[in-house]
Amino acid sequence: MNLTAAWCVFRKELIDVLRDRRTLIFMLVLPTLAIPAFMWVTAEVMTHFLQKMAKEQSEVLVINGDAAPSLVDELRLRSNPMGTAMRLAGLLESKGLSRQEMAMVQNKGPRAFQRLLDKHGIDMAEIKEQIMGVVGEEDFEANPAAIMGRAFPPNLRLLNETEAGYGTPKDPKLKEQWLLDAVRTEVIAAAVEFPSDAKAKLASGDTACVTIHYLDSSDRSSMAYKSLKRLLGAMDKQITTQRLHDRLLPAGLAHPLKIKGERLPGPGILIKLMSQLLPYMILIFAFLGALYPAIDLGAGEKERGTLETLLVAPVSRLSLVLGKFGVILLAAVVSALLATVSLAASLQVGFLADLSLISGSEFSFSLLEVLITLAMILPVACIFSALLLALSIFAKSFKEGQSYAGPLQMIVIMPAFASLLPGVKLDWTMAAIPVVNVSLALKEIFTGNLDQHWGHVGLIFASTTVVAGLLLWFATWWFRREEVLFRS
Repeated sequence: MNLTAAWCVFRKELIDVLRDRRTLIFMLVLPTLAIPAFMWVTAEVMTHFLQKMAKEQSEVLVINGDAAPSLVDELRLRSNPMGTAMRLAGLLESKGLSRQEMAMVQNKGPRAFQRLLDKHGIDMAEIKEQIMGVVGEEDFEANPAAIMGRAFPPNLRLLNETEAGYGTPKDPKLKEQWLLDAVRTEVIAAAVEFPSDAKAKLASGDTACVTIHYLDSSDRSSMAYKSLKRLLGAMDKQITTQRLHDRLLPAGLAHPLKIKGERLPGPGILIKLMSQLLPYMILIFAFLGALYPAIDLGAGEKERGTLETLLVAPVSRLSLVLGKFGVILLAAVVSALLATVSLAASLQVGFLADLSLISGSEFSFSLLEVLITLAMILPVACIFSALLLALSIFAKSFKEGQSYAGPLQMIVIMPAFASLLPGVKLDWTMAAIPVVNVSLALKEIFTGNLDQHWGHVGLIFASTTVVAGLLLWFATWWFRREEVLFRS
């Protein structure tokens, strides 16, 4: 092997690459700017939706609240963002301490909190004294977690069973199904159930078991569960302190409240994760499946010199475009379906199968849901195919077509990412945004919530089909322009 000859070839090809401004832009400038921009946008979007979900009021059903009225009153007081919480939040804001910054250090220990205070030039002893003055409790521990709990409590609205439409069945199985339907349809976010003898047990110094009913696959329900668990944990500590103060020594002295999470028999955490991942993977593979056939059928034909021969054949331009479009669309749909089948099959073997068995989570994918999924994938695959075909027709070479496809892929990744964002719900606004709507619709289908979104599914199919039709018309018009086909 002649290394000198290889080095000469390397230098020649490198010089050719460096002379091409488009290659430099897409190879050097775009990745340098795109990756930080992508990370920044992703972090900002996730933070926005997390904060939005945290601020939204969640309805929590109180079951058997008459058995523990004092606990219900205390729970209602602690989940109220007004009063003390508003004053404490105002104090933090006046010091320049944002909710986001406090959330970042709340579980990081005292050193992280000290660094945050140093950043804003705040004296630790002074701020703690001011916080104690607002809270008005001598035994209050002014650490980040406690401050966050008091300044930004979960916005929960407690509903009594006696309110119209919230009566739970007495039969355990019927009650479980009723709660599942109520949480799944977002009538409530969760339910907290007190035992009938809660008041007597607490009075005697015993332990009362409080059950929180929630749904794993719902971001809103999971957040409500964590909030209730945190509030009840704080109440448990307060009761323990009071008992010690009164010098009572019953068996349940150290644990007056036993908090039990009862997962409703709906989709589990594995289904939630897969329902977030699958839409993203399906859309990305639909795009990637169409990418190389599209570039080859446009820019590739130009590079091979076969496009001129094809254009003089007794075939209309519309027929040429539709034929090429059909091949690209087929590649996109097949790629998306194979990705779906592969990911679904992976749940049956190996680690994911064991995790599925342990979590009790199984995909329930009916024939109707399969057909609706295909109906969602098809028009968005048409959008990708038409876009890539138009891009390929414009490119002068296969290499240039690949360069153009890079930024387009980034544009596709961002809206496809919607299924992975917490708290983003499929509503009429989201249903009108291309790619985002399909990502969220597939997420709802995989979690078994299709029956809640028939109207949204109809709007998504109609709007996506219209967009795909317009892009296909554009690709046809583009293909008729000689200055596009034969760019110098």
